[in-house]
Order: sequence, then C-alpha cells, then structure tokens
Amino acid sequence: MFLIGAIANGLEAFVGGLIGLAFKSRVSDELGDFLLKGQGLCVVLVGVQGMAQGGSVIVATLSLALGCLLGFWLDIDCQVTRLGSWAQRRINAAFEGSERLGSFSEGFVSATLFTCTGAMAIMGSLQSGIQLDHATLVSKGVIDLVVCIPFAATMGIGVPFCGVSLIVYEGVLSALAAVLGGLLSSEVVAEVALAGSVLLFAVGTNLLKLTDLKVANMLPSAFMPILLVPPMQALGLL
Repeated sequence: MFLIGAIANGLEAFVGGLIGLAFKSRVSDELGDFLLKGQGLCVVLVGVQGMAQGGSVIVATLSLALGCLLGFWLDIDCQVTRLGSWAQRRINAAFEGSERLGSFSEGFVSATLFTCTGAMAIMGSLQSGIQLDHATLVSKGVIDLVVCIPFAATMGIGVPFCGVSLIVYEGVLSALAAVLGGLLSSEVVAEVALAGSVLLFAVGTNLLKLTDLKVANMLPSAFMPILLVPPMQALGLL
C-alpha cells in the first residue's frame, strides 16, 4: 500500500510532539540539535544504500546538471521560503488577540512547514508511490519525531498536529507517484531512484552541517530521468 510511508511519518511526528509536551521542562535546544545530527548520519546511509543499487552515472550526471539549472532558474528554495512566511503571516493575523489559538497556530504552522517543505518528503513520497519503498519516509519520520520534541517543548500543543498535515501532503504525493509509476518503465524508475538517492545524501550532509546546499533547488533533477532515459535508449546509449 503506497500510503504506509505517509501514515508512518505522520504518526512519528505526532508521537514526537507528544513526547515534547510530556517532557517540556527537560528538553534543550542543544539536545535536539545533537539528536538531529545523529539522524543526519542515517539519512546519509539511506542515500548511500540507494546509490549502491546502481544506475547510469551518465543519466545521473545529466539529471543533476539540468535539474540544478532549472531549479536555480525557478529558485524553488526561495519560493518555498516565501510560501512559509506567507502562511505564518496569515495565521498570525487570523488569530491575533487570541493567546490560546495563537499559540496553537505558531506550533502547528512552524512544525508543518519544517516537516513538509523538504526534499526528503518529496523524494520519500515518490519512492513510496512508484516503488512501494517506504524506508525514506519512515526514516524521515524518525527525524521529524526528534525535531518535534524540542518544537513542542517550546511552542506547545499545536506541534503534534503537524502529523495530520504530513499524512495529507505526503499521501497526495504518493498517490500521484503511484499513478505516474504505472506509466514508467523499470529503467526510468531505477534512474529516478538513483537521482533521488543523490539528493537524499545531500539532505544528510546538510543535517550534519557539513554543507549548506539548497536541496530544494535540486529537486527537478529527480524528474529529469523521465525525459532523458527514453531518447538515450533509442540512441543506444543505455
């Protein structure tokens, strides 16, 4: 079932939020940062495992080159940041004057933006939908669990409910990927998985604070094999 990854991710984030509320006075930002770096190592592992499954270096190289050019031109990272800022302003304006609802909205929106607007959510949903491989979303769920603990400890009751947003958002992406996956050849799926694994590796190095890559601007790279593989097969290059 292609929704397993999205459901697992949402539940893990919800549990993390509950833990943060339960241990509100004992969770420090330093602890949360340390745990997050540990999960960064796991994301690197997921990326390496995906790359080890093989694929064409030529397709991966071209996909990254073209995808990065397109993503840089569109400036996806900036658009995502603007969307998050717009959503936060609208929520703050809607609940202005209500301390209880304002507190809920701050935690809910902040946690939702962090957990939903990342390359790992998109790549994990693609893998769940196309390959029925939920490892990335489950791994991401552990990261979200860790992140939601300090979030909930500082921002309150709204944080656990980002799990609902995750299930809806990643569930829709997984469903679309499942429909798309039925139209793609196994070769294309393998190359999409390879390009996505490279991006996951980049996410992991960012979490470890070894790099500061705008991975969102690289997201088009994951879709480039859909365009590149058929003509390269026709020309006998694969």
